[in-house]
Amino acid sequence: MDGLDMCLSEINLTEDYNLSFKIVKTAFSPFDEKIKKMINNALKGNRIELSHENLGKLYKKKCNEFFINEPIDAIAIHGQTIAHKDGEMTHQIGDPRYLKESFKIPIIYDFRQNDIVENGNGAPLMPFLDWLLFKKNLKHSIVLNIGGIANISHIPPHASHTEVTGFDTGPGMSLIDELCIQSFNKSCDKDGKLSLKGNINNDLLNNLMMHPFIKKEYPKSTGRHEFGSEFVHKIIQEWKHISHYDILRTFVSFTANSIWENILLIRKFIPQNWELIASGGGVSHPLLMSDLEYYTSQKIKKSNDYGIDSEFKEGLLMSVLGAAKLMELPANLPTVTGANKRVSLGRIL
Repeated sequence: MDGLDMCLSEINLTEDYNLSFKIVKTAFSPFDEKIKKMINNALKGNRIELSHENLGKLYKKKCNEFFINEPIDAIAIHGQTIAHKDGEMTHQIGDPRYLKESFKIPIIYDFRQNDIVENGNGAPLMPFLDWLLFKKNLKHSIVLNIGGIANISHIPPHASHTEVTGFDTGPGMSLIDELCIQSFNKSCDKDGKLSLKGNINNDLLNNLMMHPFIKKEYPKSTGRHEFGSEFVHKIIQEWKHISHYDILRTFVSFTANSIWENILLIRKFIPQNWELIASGGGVSHPLLMSDLEYYTSQKIKKSNDYGIDSEFKEGLLMSVLGAAKLMELPANLPTVTGANKRVSLGRIL
């Protein structure tokens, strides 16, 4: 919800799922306060159609700025999720018609619905890319993506698609960012400077770790409807005797601890030769990464070590999913989402 990631990629994906790629260039365009307010209103069910239209126009404007004079074959766009319920419904806004009008090439969108039609959760999507990237590793790879929500993938050495496990673990940066917005008038806890002023409150941490999603068996996915602004507001109201710096520091610990608890759900099935590879905006938060290394007793690798900018891995994911759709290759993983069968993901405009 902080802005638009854009990733221009050359994708070569074969029918037997061998991937080679080149990230040509990347860009990030932050949302201004007006857009953030509009998205928050849409999350609450207000003026959704207007937000859908305005975001679509914004995507068109930004892509025109970003892609000027670039030979583009297709654009894959995820859109802004404003509602999601496992196996039942998903709703992304950002009207793709404006991109179609401007670029007159295939626009691929709505990547979750086809899996939900097959009784899948429609999420997470990242394990598909993780499988393509890391299936040739000699070690078991546990791949962690820390966006607003955190998710993990387990890729055994030489894994087929039926051996991949993946699911959301709970909050990524959502609680940390939201508390910064509500309490400190900041969009994020840059370099961990705010959370470093606080101390972990163990009573609050233990309370947070009792959240039913954390211990829930996979497949599972979540979102800001569970770990977002309402959750943060409720904690502030119920824990008034704790400084907001202490709440923030505890949120950091909770995020790391909840990730570790979920890694343990799959850790029991794998031998000692495993590595943890992290990506997403959360890897730039030094205290969160320090807490993760404390809980996991692991030196955490980053996707940058494999030539993938951790900030733009989700952008690469959309490029790969778009390429898969153009080939009508199935891109869901039933072992991840619980779907009845493999299907291609997305719609083409």
